[in-house]
Amino acid sequence: MRVLVGRYELLSVVGRGGMGEVWQGRDRVIGRRVAVKLMPSSPGGSGTDLFFREARTAGGLSHRGVVTVYDMGQDPVDGTLFLVMEYVSGQDLGAVLRGEGLPAVELAVNWGLQVASALAAAHTAGIVHRDLKPANLMLTPAGEVKVLDFGIARFIEGTDQSSAVMGTLAYMAPERFEGRSGDTRCDLYAFGCVLYELLTGTTPFQAADPVAMMTAHLTKKPAPPGELRAGVPAALEHLVLSLLAKAPADRPTTAIDVHRALRALGNPDQPSAGAPLASVPGLIPPAPAGLTPPAPTPGAGPGASADMSRFPTQPAIQLQPVVWPLDEQVAARPLVRRRVLRLSLATAALAAAGTGVALLPWGGKGGASSNKPVSALDGGTPIWRFPSSANVSYSPVVWSGVLYARRDGIIYAIDSITGRERWRVGAPDANTVGRVAAVDGFVYTAGKPGELMALKSTTGGTAWTFAARNDIDNVTVADGVVYAGSLDKNLYALDAVTGAKKWSFTTEGSILASPKMDRDTLYVGSDDATLYAVNAATGAKKWAFKGGRTFRATPEVADGIVYAVNNDQILYALDANTGAKKWTAPLHGSTPANDNDHPSCPTAKSGMVMVGGYDHLVHAFDAKTGTRKWTYGAASGAFTPTTPAVAGGFPTVYVGDRQDGTIHALDMASGSKQWSCKTGTGMGGTLDAYGPIATPSYLYVANRDGILALATGYGNH
Repeated sequence: MRVLVGRYELLSVVGRGGMGEVWQGRDRVIGRRVAVKLMPSSPGGSGTDLFFREARTAGGLSHRGVVTVYDMGQDPVDGTLFLVMEYVSGQDLGAVLRGEGLPAVELAVNWGLQVASALAAAHTAGIVHRDLKPANLMLTPAGEVKVLDFGIARFIEGTDQSSAVMGTLAYMAPERFEGRSGDTRCDLYAFGCVLYELLTGTTPFQAADPVAMMTAHLTKKPAPPGELRAGVPAALEHLVLSLLAKAPADRPTTAIDVHRALRALGNPDQPSAGAPLASVPGLIPPAPAGLTPPAPTPGAGPGASADMSRFPTQPAIQLQPVVWPLDEQVAARPLVRRRVLRLSLATAALAAAGTGVALLPWGGKGGASSNKPVSALDGGTPIWRFPSSANVSYSPVVWSGVLYARRDGIIYAIDSITGRERWRVGAPDANTVGRVAAVDGFVYTAGKPGELMALKSTTGGTAWTFAARNDIDNVTVADGVVYAGSLDKNLYALDAVTGAKKWSFTTEGSILASPKMDRDTLYVGSDDATLYAVNAATGAKKWAFKGGRTFRATPEVADGIVYAVNNDQILYALDANTGAKKWTAPLHGSTPANDNDHPSCPTAKSGMVMVGGYDHLVHAFDAKTGTRKWTYGAASGAFTPTTPAVAGGFPTVYVGDRQDGTIHALDMASGSKQWSCKTGTGMGGTLDAYGPIATPSYLYVANRDGILALATGYGNH
């Protein structure tokens, strides 16, 4: 183990980039976990100057939204420069967008408020970040956003010329391409690009090469966010477009102005489309009482003012039933980590009236009933239920802030935050069943017997249908292609937009599980007791692995290994390229094995593989060796686990009991129970085998009572 200056232990690499490596480390003196940034020494070089500039820059900031710098120095052994910082767990917003899809609009606003507050603190200190992007914004398990990597920031200089263009092209202000260093307003432009991406899922400009990207920033107008996503408030759209103005003078003057504008989005007076930003009622309200900004800091750019750390990082007005706490004096005391999601039951009840949404009077830790108002939402606290009796037999899916679910012959689109219905359509045949998939503006599910249909996600209107020779139960969508397995023993590849067939792959048995896509290969199990690897582009077979009985669970793929469970009650770990067996682990199911006694689908995360067995246990194995790490069984003993669910990089795994509807939250490392929550009573609590859908803040559960939203206890949504 390497130790810097006899104090900082380097434990594991967590990232690499142009500025060097970042390690997870341990401070031997204080005994705390730290992040250590390393850069090779370059005496007298610009890299060394840049490194120490980062240390001085970040070390001079004191704000809850900026990563704290503890120490800096140079290793006397080899001259390596190092920076010791606060270790921030969680995921960057770029990874969140890729893994979880678009956040709800109000959640994007919440994240934006926190970033605007941190930017204002930096600008007040005379610092421009210069590389603001989702990858430099870390979302912690507590729901806070921290700005990372002031690695190319520098104190604003008196000159308007820059000798180098540094940053990421997709988020770079036009003036940067004209040879100007730019002031604080180049950060505001980048912030506009970030908000645009959080709202629409794409950056304002798409280009195939650097020159085209620069040209777009300099000359093209971005499409209004509301044209790419329904439900973006007009005031928010105006703010984003003003941040993306080509001329710095046409953008908001300071990050404080942007912060106020975001806080004002709860104003009921919505502007009409096309109204100029300055005319939006209440968009730039007066500063909160006692927070009059002092004079600008010399050299800090137009209008930058000090002590922005006292401004709240959370919105003052709720946009939905979910609200966030205010902290007007965040700089006056150390940050205490806490759960920040709060719910006003009275407000939520008003919002739910007449919508078919019911707030749940039962639930919470241990499934205890409680009708008292909820202040801080612990894990398992119920949020809403839709509808009161839905007989939803399959888990819903979440895409772009909307839940899509099927109840017998009806497909629903439901707001994931409030539980309000957006639309519903009837399937052509009420007797058909099937799971739902949603991505990129389409919802895919079974239509008539033997038919797959694609619906428009905004309206529920039919886009296309595809006829197979027997029912299609499960689909996977990747890279513009729908992969659908059918009872007619075929795996189909269809164009996601038109439904045109690209190819089909025939097996010897029905395909009841969704195929799993990884890189250029599909992995799918069949009732012919075989797991297949199929070329995703051509449909050609790569390899086939024979098990003892049928493969009816969707496999998992991680780090070059395919994990698949068979109804012979065995978990197989196979080489993803060759199908060669690496290890097996028994799950001890019923004897003799029964094709209906299938284990859950496996879930791989953090070096472990977790699966629910028919032996009434949840098992966790070391992903590389198959060594059993832990097992978990419910106190009742009659526990039939669903597929384990994990949200992003959070350290909790959620498993439901298919029989009694209880959700169990387990510590991923040890398997110990964190909390459990009863989601229904009697047959109404029966859960789908695929189990809960997990996002960082919400769990969505389908049972015979309907669809339920529960808090995870990790923060605001």
